[in-house]
Amino acid sequence: MNFIQVRRLFAVAIFLITAVGFSFAQQPGAAKVRVEVSPEEAYIFVNGHPYNHRSQTISLAPGDYTIGVYNYGFVPQVQKITLNAGENPMIQAQLKPAMGMVAGPWGRIQIEGNPDDTAAVFLNGTTPEYFVGHIDEMNHAIWAAQQLIVPVGTYEMFIVHPRETTPFWSGKVEVRANERVIVNISKDASTWKYELWRDATDIKERKRFDASTATATIVVAPVRGNITVDKKQVNCGEPVRLAWTSAEAGDVFITANHRPLGRLPLSGDQMLQPKETTTYDFRAVGPGGTITTSATVDVNKTVQTSLLVLPAEVRFHKVGDELATLDPSTLKWTAANADAVHIAPFGLVTGTEGSEPLTLVPAQMTPGPIDEMRMYTITATNACGGTDTSTASVHLTGAIEPAQVAKAEPPAQLPQTASLLPLLALLGFSSAAYGFVLRGMRKGR
Repeated sequence: MNFIQVRRLFAVAIFLITAVGFSFAQQPGAAKVRVEVSPEEAYIFVNGHPYNHRSQTISLAPGDYTIGVYNYGFVPQVQKITLNAGENPMIQAQLKPAMGMVAGPWGRIQIEGNPDDTAAVFLNGTTPEYFVGHIDEMNHAIWAAQQLIVPVGTYEMFIVHPRETTPFWSGKVEVRANERVIVNISKDASTWKYELWRDATDIKERKRFDASTATATIVVAPVRGNITVDKKQVNCGEPVRLAWTSAEAGDVFITANHRPLGRLPLSGDQMLQPKETTTYDFRAVGPGGTITTSATVDVNKTVQTSLLVLPAEVRFHKVGDELATLDPSTLKWTAANADAVHIAPFGLVTGTEGSEPLTLVPAQMTPGPIDEMRMYTITATNACGGTDTSTASVHLTGAIEPAQVAKAEPPAQLPQTASLLPLLALLGFSSAAYGFVLRGMRKGR
């Protein structure tokens, strides 16, 4: 392309930019706001989508917006505003540098083949947290280098035109240590090649962003993160504190046995009650890569029951309506790692251990000997699916006797050794006396 052609293209570009700016200015009812950014290469986002880089006046329909200003290596400034038709108060975004230096190993990504140098570049996501810069900051390796330096690894790269919401290019890019990967994103093809990056071995650490009139260096920090549990082994229903931390991440994901825990903060904790042995898989993702780790909690589902009757043999003795003997007995139970306990024939009981006095009455209530067995069964369960059953028995012995009836007394009997002579003498004497009295009465007549 000769010099005249370049001049013509430049003139057309100036015309188009002026026409677009004029159309925004003349848009009836438009809301305009001036956004002043520092550093100069900071990028303006509207409702989470790239609008353009550097300080400028933006024109939007009246309404509520989220205006964010981002530059990798600086703390972003984000605010919610309501824009009214016409001019609105200016937004001044003075970004503060992020603290800390970045060390290798690392490689470089160089983007070529696209005429829109203002297109926004994202690594591993398309929200502002994954924004690393625009193409003009990473598109050549001449003496005035413009370079994107990232940790070694594989990245999903997305490129979005200003004022658009979806990427026009995306693809996986492998970054190798001390090498420069050159990615051509032309419309006809997407190709890349690797070249040795000689300066890499001379760099020990770099700050995250550095730019001048014709150079720019963006150094992306690796993602860090970890997950812990306060107990490695628990019984069913016992609480566990899950805690995690991350740095340089845009999103954090945690699954419990492959089930997502939901949207989570970048660092935080939760109290959980796992019902089975659970592995918590942690994944922190950011523009500097992905880190994964895990923590496992072993959940004891086993329920252990015991059931005893003391003593195991009880005597029952009854005469008529009177209870002569009834030995005392007690039922004792325990149910470890259980949350529901049922004892037959009583039903549901409270607690995981206890005792109950038993009053044992035989099923047989007619006179005769007693020889009966009483059976008791404990069944305990927990919310984790654990269950256990135990039995106990007591032997009931004794007798039921009829009431005692009183008997008549027998007549008195003489001793077998007594003689009859004294009795006969007495009878003879009485007869003689009676005769004597009778004769005397006759003479008196």
